[in-house]
Amino acid sequence: MLPSVLKDKTDDIFNNLADGLDAGLSILDKDLNIIWANTTLSKILNLKYDPIGRNCREVYKCECQDTQHCSVLKAISSGRKQFCETLYITEKGERRYINNLSTPIEDEKGNTTHLLKLSLDVTKQEEKVHRLTLLRQLGELMQGTLQIDRLLHLILTCVTAGTALGFNRARLFLVDRERGIVYGKMAVGPSSLEEANKIWSEITSKYEDLDDLVKGSEYNYRYDTPLHMITRLMAYSLTDEKEIIVSCINTKKPILEKDAFHNPDSDKKFVGMIGANEFVCVPLVTKDKAIGVICADNIYSRTPITAEHVELLSIFAFRAAQAIANAEAYEKLEERNRQLKETQERLIRSERLAVIGNMAAYIAHEIRNPLVTLGGFARAILRDYGDHKSIKQKVEIIIEEVNRLEKILRNIMDFSKPFELVKVVTQINGLLENTCSLMEPYFKKGNVRLIKKFAALSEIIVDATQIRQVFLNLIKNAVESMPDGGILTITTTIEEEYIKIDISDTGEGMSPEVMQNIFTPFFTTKVDGTGVGLAVSQKIIDDHDGFIKIKSSVKEGTTFSIYLPVKKAENTIFKGDGR
Repeated sequence: MLPSVLKDKTDDIFNNLADGLDAGLSILDKDLNIIWANTTLSKILNLKYDPIGRNCREVYKCECQDTQHCSVLKAISSGRKQFCETLYITEKGERRYINNLSTPIEDEKGNTTHLLKLSLDVTKQEEKVHRLTLLRQLGELMQGTLQIDRLLHLILTCVTAGTALGFNRARLFLVDRERGIVYGKMAVGPSSLEEANKIWSEITSKYEDLDDLVKGSEYNYRYDTPLHMITRLMAYSLTDEKEIIVSCINTKKPILEKDAFHNPDSDKKFVGMIGANEFVCVPLVTKDKAIGVICADNIYSRTPITAEHVELLSIFAFRAAQAIANAEAYEKLEERNRQLKETQERLIRSERLAVIGNMAAYIAHEIRNPLVTLGGFARAILRDYGDHKSIKQKVEIIIEEVNRLEKILRNIMDFSKPFELVKVVTQINGLLENTCSLMEPYFKKGNVRLIKKFAALSEIIVDATQIRQVFLNLIKNAVESMPDGGILTITTTIEEEYIKIDISDTGEGMSPEVMQNIFTPFFTTKVDGTGVGLAVSQKIIDDHDGFIKIKSSVKEGTTFSIYLPVKKAENTIFKGDGR
């Protein structure tokens, strides 16, 4: 029954008109009880009961609990229209954003007797604003991440997070123009419906906002999930136009596949790997060039992928592509800085060695002549007075010290003498076998047990004589570090584009201070050492575009790791047979 203020309106016409509106309507008395409402109000608020006869706050779940902020009370007290926007949580737990307009209804005397409340569901508009705000936040997060793997994980987390774009699973593919392929790089998402429900439950209870989710997922990413491992096996030629992912790259446009299982044009092998009937592929485009693809689906929730989802994912992908390009540029810059630093350090070492070498050569030359004379006279005295016990003993000490000085001078002369690399094709394992054979008597004398662990290695181009000298220096040092005997382990492996040779001992080890100066010319911890062997060894490896790493602990032993680049033999001039 309509109130008296609307008695001149026909009930049926008014109700039909009110129910046909997209807005919820209700009429409240001065006690804020609902005396009439259209059916649309129940739909908007997802009510399972009749709102008529109930209080406004009970039905609308108004968050305002005082007259200062309640728009309905304001409208009644002021006699003017009042507007408010509220976040309404339905009985199913759904979020609804409701705009309410409260209009006073007055009698003939101008007194407010009732209130007309109009409610509009603006959830879609608010969600769109929320998503656009979210895209801005995601863009800021991505632009501040320069480590490439961390960035890619962040991108996929944002695609799958319910607080973000909300897809069930996401895969990221990258383009390799040099190899002419697009390949699976990373994937994020559950591998089963059971796992999906568990993850979504944990996310709801643990993470209140996107920042918390990103920080939490960053430390929990696993590279051994079936989804990630399957994705890593996926690779497609950029010339295969029929592949949906290649088509996405070439056209630089998103592709929404709604019925992949029954689409005769879809690649069944790709669809089988994806395992979803509906999915979307969105290109990562920067500077008008596609650098990758994000592929996402809702295989578990079965939520349809709409054009709006594709549009939001495309906007996000554009920002993600820029972030990836920035991260790759930063990574290249870091690598160039590292190479420049290494080159500078090598140049400084070479100049230092050259200066020290020239000085050492001059000093050695000046000392050698009087030393030879001294040694000659000492031997002559020994011949003439060999039967005199006291004189013989003293002269033998002189000769012994002269011999030691001559040995030091020979080392210094070798250090200062320039040498030209004669690079030939060499088998490193064979070179090590030969070196170890030469050192066998030395091992037996020092009570050292040798363990060899050689991987299958291809031939490389080095100066075999100089590299053998490096092996001899390091093996000799290793044996000397084990005065009471021990274990010497020599291992060869392939590590990226380098052959790695580890020479490990169980000796005395080195302190950090010693390790810092170990390659400094003439620095030595040995009583009779010259400190040139390791400096020369490093120079030889530098000249081969390699490097040496040290790992050592006091009383636990030392490992010298030699890295020699694997280079092809084409266009190389060889001197000697190298074997």
